[in-house]
Amino acid sequence: MYAEFRHLDGACAGAVRIVRKDFATIGRHPSADIPFDPDRDLDVSGRHAAVFRQQNAWLVRDLGSTNGTWVNGTRVRGDRVLAPDDVIRFGADGPGLVFRPGTGEPPTVPPTRPAVTRPAAPRRAAVSTTGRIRAEVRRQTAPWKRVTLVVAVIAALGAAGLIRMTVQRDRAARAERSRLLARSDSLLARMQAASATAATLSAALAEALSETQRLRAALEAGSLSAPTADSLSRAVSATLDRHEAVTRAAELDVGAIAKASGDAVAVLVSEFASGRRLAGTAFAVRASGDTGWIVTSRHLVADSAGRPASRLGVIFNGSSQNFRAELLGLADSADLALLRISVRGGVPAVRALARGVRMGDPVAMFGFPDGLDFMVGGDWRRVGVRVSRFSGTVRSTGPDRLELDGYGVSGSSGSPVFNAAGEVVGVVFGGDPASAGRMVYAVPVRRVVDLLRAATPG
Repeated sequence: MYAEFRHLDGACAGAVRIVRKDFATIGRHPSADIPFDPDRDLDVSGRHAAVFRQQNAWLVRDLGSTNGTWVNGTRVRGDRVLAPDDVIRFGADGPGLVFRPGTGEPPTVPPTRPAVTRPAAPRRAAVSTTGRIRAEVRRQTAPWKRVTLVVAVIAALGAAGLIRMTVQRDRAARAERSRLLARSDSLLARMQAASATAATLSAALAEALSETQRLRAALEAGSLSAPTADSLSRAVSATLDRHEAVTRAAELDVGAIAKASGDAVAVLVSEFASGRRLAGTAFAVRASGDTGWIVTSRHLVADSAGRPASRLGVIFNGSSQNFRAELLGLADSADLALLRISVRGGVPAVRALARGVRMGDPVAMFGFPDGLDFMVGGDWRRVGVRVSRFSGTVRSTGPDRLELDGYGVSGSSGSPVFNAAGEVVGVVFGGDPASAGRMVYAVPVRRVVDLLRAATPG
């Protein structure tokens, strides 16, 4: 007995989730059995609801979510038995799932049969004719002897050149093998030194360490033969480059960055006239006296029609005070917004804005992926909020978007992205849901500079 849940709308529209477990969780948290997009399905809490099997029936239960769980337009209070084609919504206007029960094994799609390629018909050899063979043989006998001698000399020279070329290629292959072994040793030493402090990258780093050790053992045990030296060297180098990125992310001193700029990161709470609430991340990019300028994602403070939130609140890392903020401006060509806040005693701001970033650079992302839902150990109003810190690397750069490898964590919309010097290089606005947190998108820092110039002239 199993259950099928089809996404009606939202970021995962059209996706089908099959549940075989007796108890399955639903939410934006990466560990949810029925996951929603953590950056775009913002009506859904981190751990929103659960479906479970009771005898021959399936039931749904709300897990204390912010916006509630609804079945066919009715809010769930306690446990609700599900009927075929029931529509479960997460928030009154949030994304929905269609429930369909099933028995036996879930249906599977047969594999596509590969096309058969027919071999080309062999070409017929051309047939030549000869004439006057006897006369030609008598005429050409003497020159053939000279040609045979010349061919023998050329063959000997060619063989000597081939031997020389083979020796040179073998020597180059041995040198390349030594270079790859030395690079592997250096990378292994760095991985082993970084592993003790790379909590957010432990799985990726352990995998990279194991594969690099196997690769080095294979290089040590065998020779890099000349015929395959180029292709094998490229493959090994590509593997080491990939593990180099993981190592750089693990070596990043996230603690030092947090010490310099962590207090400037905050939970942003937006309330709209419709009663809808959103929670994301923001950070103070500049401060002067008691005034601070806050950067966040545009989609957190304005709806799809461009209507701004009616109320905005900012709760800084380590604090339990919710400060009122006002919207200064929205970027036209980027998912960015600028707010202003006034706090007696001053506002903590990030260290600096970077001039840019390069592909392969290690980065750190600070944010609140689950808003106020993730807090453990008491009410945030009593214990304060605590920022989450993630490491990654830059996959690619462009004028309008940075692509980051988050190593399994998607960050949070509005999160600042820091380089190794603790300078902001971008602002997270989303990610690829199919990548399970490996592909994170950010607005480049120069767009932040443009917004500051437009909204705060002079």
